[in-house]
Amino acid sequence: MAINEWWHSDPAERYWMEITDRTDLGADLHAPQVDDAGREYWSYALVTAVQPGDVVLHWHKSLLGAPGIVGYSTAAEGPEEDEILWASQGTYGRTRPLAGPEPSWRYALTGYTALARPVTQDAFRKAEGKLRRIKEQLEIRHPGSLYFPFAFSDKRPVRAAQGYLVKLPAAVISAVPELKQVPQVDQGRIPRQRPASSELAVAARKRRGAGYLRDEVVRLAIERHAVDWALRHYSSRGYDVKDVGSTKSYDVLAVTEQRELHIEVKGSSGDADAVELTFNEVEHASATDTHLIVVDHIDWRRLPDGAVETSGGRVRVWESWVPAQASLKPTRYRYRLPKSGARRYSH
Repeated sequence: MAINEWWHSDPAERYWMEITDRTDLGADLHAPQVDDAGREYWSYALVTAVQPGDVVLHWHKSLLGAPGIVGYSTAAEGPEEDEILWASQGTYGRTRPLAGPEPSWRYALTGYTALARPVTQDAFRKAEGKLRRIKEQLEIRHPGSLYFPFAFSDKRPVRAAQGYLVKLPAAVISAVPELKQVPQVDQGRIPRQRPASSELAVAARKRRGAGYLRDEVVRLAIERHAVDWALRHYSSRGYDVKDVGSTKSYDVLAVTEQRELHIEVKGSSGDADAVELTFNEVEHASATDTHLIVVDHIDWRRLPDGAVETSGGRVRVWESWVPAQASLKPTRYRYRLPKSGARRYSH
């Protein structure tokens, strides 16, 4: 789908707004590739126009009991081709049964920050006159779709646009005083050309395995959830347990008078059919009585203060686990630099 990138040559225009009621705020931008009718839809396609370092504001419909911007994140990496279970927000979308996973665009986010003072819908209604003028001025300078974040009507106050991802003009940040708490973007980048849809499809990577979470708060919460399950499980079986993940090549030490177990623990919010292991983890498990615990399908939600709450999960335990060489795939190499042959430059 052709996107009217009116912001392309202006390095100040690096803001977006996600309109959502999802619980996992700040994990990513994630939308279907087509709408219910099988057509590309601009608000979904905009996920592919995001660039690393862009700032994404999160407009949540219910987190605070009223719609408004509750936090912001930074675009990290993407877009990636994935799958999503999606229910549209219209009456038809709410009542029709889910058709199952469908192709989607995902863009990883990082650094979710809850606003100390969330910006509610009332703040934008007070600034409606300024917002209307911003839109009018942009329409004069930039023909075509603006993907503006707000909808105007003579019969009702301004409200968030109908859609998932919208473009937030930098002028809106200045027009609404409550948005001054949102950080300024780095304007030093050189805008790049957005790849064509065909190029995106070729370059996209399917996510499989435990995956990698860009948000450190979410990643640590999911790891903690999995380790806590392991501690409870082995304690209930009569072991003295200790979390040793910060100092050892495994996560949990479980001891009785007759036995000492070392337990490797992996957690994921997705469907983990593979996990990442360090060299030391593989070496240790190959030589020591080790159990492997994988807790995936962990549910998590972002609380109003930005903290993360976890629950649920599917637990699998492999006892007397030794990593099979045939199941190991190298994902990183250490390269020793040649002692000669390099051209030197002064800095």
